[in-house]
Amino acid sequence: MAIKTFMSVALVLAAALGAGTVKSAPILPFYDSGDLTPRWHHVDHTIADFSLVTQTGEPIGRDDLIGRVHVATFIYTRCANVCPAMVTQLKRVTNAIADRDEASIVAFTVTPQSDTPETLAGFGSERNLDPRTWRLVTGDPETIYQLARTSYFADDGRLDAATPATEQFLHTEKALLVDREGKLRGVYNATLPNEIDKLIADLGLLLPTAR
Repeated sequence: MAIKTFMSVALVLAAALGAGTVKSAPILPFYDSGDLTPRWHHVDHTIADFSLVTQTGEPIGRDDLIGRVHVATFIYTRCANVCPAMVTQLKRVTNAIADRDEASIVAFTVTPQSDTPETLAGFGSERNLDPRTWRLVTGDPETIYQLARTSYFADDGRLDAATPATEQFLHTEKALLVDREGKLRGVYNATLPNEIDKLIADLGLLLPTAR
């Protein structure tokens, strides 16, 4: 009886596959909530629209990221420990996506009051961060903290929506992998080499093989 049941299930599955009714799981999960539970089906959540500025003084918004894969992080230029470690590890990602216009690193400062475009440009220059690959982003504090809390889920629930951003401080080791549609596809600790290895591998899955 068990054999017959198994064969029946197998025949149904085979028929469904032949008819195209069974879809394969995505190669990477999706994330759509602050608890960062992986979802193995497509979700509605995408990063929200925003209006900020890069280290070169150019405006940047959601439309500049859609259609490209990006890695998002939250840093600040006066950070003495965690951020330098993150930048060192993420430069390995830079090497992996060198000369690829369809991928970039987007680093939002969590102290935009002091991290002006000029300050960010100096920070990037000192560390050889190519502005064609690294977008160091500053601007309105409320916008940046809202993105961290509700778009990228980078705050671990520590940011209070009712408290002004200028009265809060975000310090996180997270790097978030975002696909061409603005959907979160991976979460990593950017200070750990093995996590960056995984990020680079996952990034490759979202990029076309042709160069």
